[in-house]
Amino acid sequence: MITSLLCFAAGAYVLDVLVRPAEAAAVARQRAHLRNKPLLNIGAGTPQSSMRSGLFGPTLWGDANLDLAAPELAPGPDWVSFGDAHALPFPDKYFGAVIASHVLEHVDHPHAVLAELHRVADEVYVITPPWWTPHAWLHPGHQWLRRPDGHFVPLWRRET
Repeated sequence: MITSLLCFAAGAYVLDVLVRPAEAAAVARQRAHLRNKPLLNIGAGTPQSSMRSGLFGPTLWGDANLDLAAPELAPGPDWVSFGDAHALPFPDKYFGAVIASHVLEHVDHPHAVLAELHRVADEVYVITPPWWTPHAWLHPGHQWLRRPDGHFVPLWRRET
């Protein structure tokens, strides 16, 4: 039983954190290219900010790669900028597409971040962990679960 649960958790993590984002990033790259605009990657990660980035390094899918972690968590990476997803430093519709993988469940106001992503990009690709994955519930930085209808509900540990 324990082995089955561990296999399920590992499989869910690989599918949700490695496979789905890479596939979405490829589609976002194509869509940005069709518009002759750059691609923005939000949540590139640092070795200290996520297990995925710790194992494989930051995702460098975009022409611009941004992470929400404080810059002191990853000294020296020239290829990742740091900032607040609630107030992106880019002009309206500057990007052809934006991919935000495993970001919205970490921010204080996910709907405000979604609005900001739509402001800076023509198309928005968002990946959040499904409610049924163990890492959705167990990650200490997750504040929200995203329902299938797109609404966000606070996790049990979030104070409202």
